[in-house]
Amino acid sequence: MADKKETKLIHGLSDFHIAVLTEDSKTAVEYEAVEEMEGAVDVSVTPNTESNTKYADNGAFAVLNSLGDIDVELTAVDLPQHIQTKIFGNDTEGDVVFSNVSDDAAEIALGFKAQIQGGGHRFYWLLKGKPELAETEHKTDEGTVESQDAKLTMKFTPLKHNGNWKAQLDSDKVTPADWFKEVVYDKATARAVQGNTSGGSEE
Repeated sequence: MADKKETKLIHGLSDFHIAVLTEDSKTAVEYEAVEEMEGAVDVSVTPNTESNTKYADNGAFAVLNSLGDIDVELTAVDLPQHIQTKIFGNDTEGDVVFSNVSDDAAEIALGFKAQIQGGGHRFYWLLKGKPELAETEHKTDEGTVESQDAKLTMKFTPLKHNGNWKAQLDSDKVTPADWFKEVVYDKATARAVQGNTSGGSEE
């Protein structure tokens, strides 16, 4: 594994993965099987914090920070219907998907990776997010054909189980197949993924 103190050049984005969170309690966390979502274009993660400066001895004595929710926006080539059905709780009839006022969006984990110049990846899992309803926007073709990306906005919060909201790893040993096998949400799953460096396919 690369030296943690080494400055790295990070570039690119790929390998969106999601997993539906089915339980988050003091005693347990459970996710459904991880599913790949092809066509990653961009992602932004913005933690919202509140700061309160405590004054004492005629000056700023300390700054107290508290974490609110985390805004996440992603853009992908498409949100396939089976992904939309999974995360938005839609009903279906054959291949027809119905959006209903009573739909209850699932809480999900979101995984993705970037490249480290010189080898390896920077891996991420965001652990508990609620998707907002996606906009529908299309534009007529004007001479040249341009694809129309899908955008998804989510609000992430820390797990009740342990307070974690993100897992991150820089590694040239752990492969994407290792990292995205399951959601890495605590020390036990972190140990498992770092011990499972089988040297499998990077794709």
